[in-house]
Amino acid sequence: MSFYRTAAVTTATLAMVGSTACTPPKTPMDEPTLTGTVWQLQQIQYNDDTLVVPDNPANYTVEFLEDGQLSAQSDCNRVLGEYTGEDGILEITLGPSTLAACGPGSIETEFNQALSNAALYFFQADDLFIDLAFDSGTMQFSPAPGDMALVGTVWELEQIQYNDDTLLTADPPENYTVEFMEDGSMAIQADCNQGTGEFSSEDGGSIDITVGAITRAACPPGSISDEFIQGLNDSAIYFFQDGKLFMDIQYDTGTMRFRPAQ
Repeated sequence: MSFYRTAAVTTATLAMVGSTACTPPKTPMDEPTLTGTVWQLQQIQYNDDTLVVPDNPANYTVEFLEDGQLSAQSDCNRVLGEYTGEDGILEITLGPSTLAACGPGSIETEFNQALSNAALYFFQADDLFIDLAFDSGTMQFSPAPGDMALVGTVWELEQIQYNDDTLLTADPPENYTVEFMEDGSMAIQADCNQGTGEFSSEDGGSIDITVGAITRAACPPGSISDEFIQGLNDSAIYFFQDGKLFMDIQYDTGTMRFRPAQ
């Protein structure tokens, strides 16, 4: 096993010993996943001490899709493939690729070969690590900055954290969703109610939402339908972090956290 994996296990063990009493356990929704993020290569560390670092990490990316397909940018070429990843075991089969001749300094061959030799995966901090077969090395990836967009994803609400320390949790998240359309319209599921709206946004992160027609069914006790709708109406800023969407509520009153729909 590579030194990255050993370091991760050692760090986790020390953390358990030294801070068990004060560190809250992670919930399943807090755990990172392969899908939902475009992963950008940082380096390939081989166990013979060879270190391969891309000149431009943005030219070497991989995205794992929910349906078992993957899409990779391998320097000047695009590569498709398939994968299975579960319980830390990863198998990748690369398929069709464009055949452009990349320039000097390209690590296209090493990148493709390493992906094909994937055997295990794990997460440390925000990064993805892929151990290669035969304990030959490790690939390190970080989430690509700006790899996500409002449009093209159904966003499920996880929680609303107000700045007075009030925390509202969506139970279940799939009952509270918003989808932003290319034409500026929105589709909203607010627990037992459905509705529409309009939005405008800028690359700088500002967003203006106007919730329109909403059904008025009486949702069961524990529903946060009204708070969800109000939070959408009052949203002012959005940003992405660790594959999730965050929307700050105006007047610095709180933040809504969303995940891509499962």
